[in-house]
Amino acid sequence: MTTIPFYLEADVGRLVLDIPYARLLKPSSAMSYWSSLCTDARELASVLHDYPRVRYAPLEPLYLCARAVASLDVHLVEDLSTHWTWKGVVCAAFLCSLKPEKQYRTHLLSARDHAPHSQWLIDLAIGEIDGSAITAYEPHQECLRELRAVIEGIPTQRVPLRPGPKKGELSLLSSTAKSITKAYKVGGVSAARSAIDESPWKPFL
Repeated sequence: MTTIPFYLEADVGRLVLDIPYARLLKPSSAMSYWSSLCTDARELASVLHDYPRVRYAPLEPLYLCARAVASLDVHLVEDLSTHWTWKGVVCAAFLCSLKPEKQYRTHLLSARDHAPHSQWLIDLAIGEIDGSAITAYEPHQECLRELRAVIEGIPTQRVPLRPGPKKGELSLLSSTAKSITKAYKVGGVSAARSAIDESPWKPFL
């Protein structure tokens, strides 16, 4: 049975796609990235804890992680693991490592088969959820736990995610899209915008 995303794709993309997922594909590059985050957190701890009143550009990767972790729930994990190709799986596994909860485990396991190059990261996230050591990645687990403690100390800034259209709304949106396209062809951008404002699409844009 095909599922549809729970959250709006645009909102999810804005939340997670600045995470450098390419650096998380290999254990060595992931370790380098996580270590650099921990080093920045230690050296700039006083500034970090003043967020969001004070923002410092070199700490933006940590702010990004904190916002994403604060917004993480089972629906977001499912969306990333199911509807976002390998990039979503990588982001889901990383964020679940920083917020390891039992409810995420099933979705990560389901994602293993369609993300063969990220299986090590999924296994690492599951190890954190289970509280079990993974001999091959013990340094990674230690670094992740330090990073997790850092993230927990950053004032929470949850990013609201809007629910996407439900199954019963998709056919209506599809037919309305044709009307918007027609309005654009006849009257240009302003006509299309007016058509959108009067359509069921408006809450999703």
